[in-house]
Amino acid sequence: MAKIHITLVGGQPAPVYHGIVATKPDRIVFVYSDESREVVEALKREIDIPVEEQQPLDPTNPVEILRRAETLVKKYENDEVTVNISSGLKSWSHLFGVTFDKQPNAAVVYMDQNNILWNYRTMQPLSDFEFDMRTLFRLYGNSLENNYKKLSDYTEEDDRAVEKIEEIRLFNTKSFNSLVALLDSKKQNQLKTCSIGSFKDKENYVEWIRKNSVKENDKVILSLFHERKGKKSWDIVSPNAISLVFNSGWFEYKVAKLLSSWEKAKEVCLNCRFPFKRDLDKNEIDIIVNTGTKLLFVECKTQIAKTTDIDKFRSVVKTYGGTGSKGLFVTKEKLSDVARAKCIENAILSFSFKDAENWNLQPEKALALLLDNELFNINAK
Repeated sequence: MAKIHITLVGGQPAPVYHGIVATKPDRIVFVYSDESREVVEALKREIDIPVEEQQPLDPTNPVEILRRAETLVKKYENDEVTVNISSGLKSWSHLFGVTFDKQPNAAVVYMDQNNILWNYRTMQPLSDFEFDMRTLFRLYGNSLENNYKKLSDYTEEDDRAVEKIEEIRLFNTKSFNSLVALLDSKKQNQLKTCSIGSFKDKENYVEWIRKNSVKENDKVILSLFHERKGKKSWDIVSPNAISLVFNSGWFEYKVAKLLSSWEKAKEVCLNCRFPFKRDLDKNEIDIIVNTGTKLLFVECKTQIAKTTDIDKFRSVVKTYGGTGSKGLFVTKEKLSDVARAKCIENAILSFSFKDAENWNLQPEKALALLLDNELFNINAK
C-alpha cells in the first residue's frame, strides 16, 4: 500500500509544498489547470518524489471535475490517500472534498496560513515539520541567496556609528533628511555607482568614501548648519557606514536588532533584494523575519509621507511571500490617523517608537507584545 498525495494546485504554491512536506508521500498527483501549470513546474523543481502525470483539469465544469475525482478514487482505492484542498479552485475543493471524504482509505487535509495541516478525517492538526524560507521564495519565483545582509555582517563599530548618526540627525533633522534620506533617482544612482562622491546644498554637505576590501571601513563626512547651533561636522567610520547613513539605513538596522531579540525570530535578513515584478515599482524589502512558521515582511520609515507606500508594501508582501505572510510597518514618529487606517485596510501591522515611548514601554517589549498578539491571525485577503 503506497502513500498517495493528491494536491490541488492554484496560484499559491506554499500550502501545496508544505502539504507534501508534512505528509511525506510515496507519490504525488497534481491537480492543476492550464493557468497553474507554471506553479506545478516550480513545485517539481523543489521536490524529489515521483509525480503521477495528469492532464490539466477544467476550472469550472462540475461534470469533468467530478469525473477526475472519481477516476483517482478508483485508481488509488488500494492505497493510503491524502487530498490537499488548500490551494486550487473552490469548485475543485468542494467536489474533491466530498468525493474523497466518503472513502475509507482517504483523508482530506487543509494547510492553514500558520502552516498547520488539519486532517478532516481525524480532526487533528500537524505542525511539527520544517518551514523552509528559501524554498518558499524560490516557489514564488525569487531567490534570496546572496541577495540580503545578515545581522552578523554588522559590527560594534557599526553600532557606535548608529548612535552617532542619531545624534547628528537630532542636530538638524530637516537638513539631515534632505541631505541623506530623501534622495532622488539621480542621487541614488550616483551613491550606488560611485566609490567616492558628495552631495551638497546651500549650507549642508556630505561626502562618502567606499571601502576597497572587507578589512577596510566605509567613511562618511557630514556637515550640517543650524540657525541657533551654528555649523558642525562629523566623521562616521565603520564597515557599513555608507548604507547606515543614507536612506535611513541606520533606522532599518535598529529595527532589525530589535526584532532579533523577539523569541519567535529564527532568522533576520536585511536589505533583501528581489527582481522587479509586474505592476510593482519596488524590489527591495527592508527586513524579512523567519518566524519558523511564516514570514514577517518589515518596512521601516522614520515617518510615512505618502499613504500609497502602504498599498505598495502590501502588494510586495503578497507577491513575494504569498497570502499567508505578514506585513509590518515600523516608524520612528507617530503614525497619522489616516496612515494607521490605511494599514488596517491593507491588513498591515503598524508600530511606532513614539507610541512605545508614550506607553512607557521599552520598544522591544512593545513590539513583541504586538507581534505575539497578531502573528497567528489569519489574513482575510
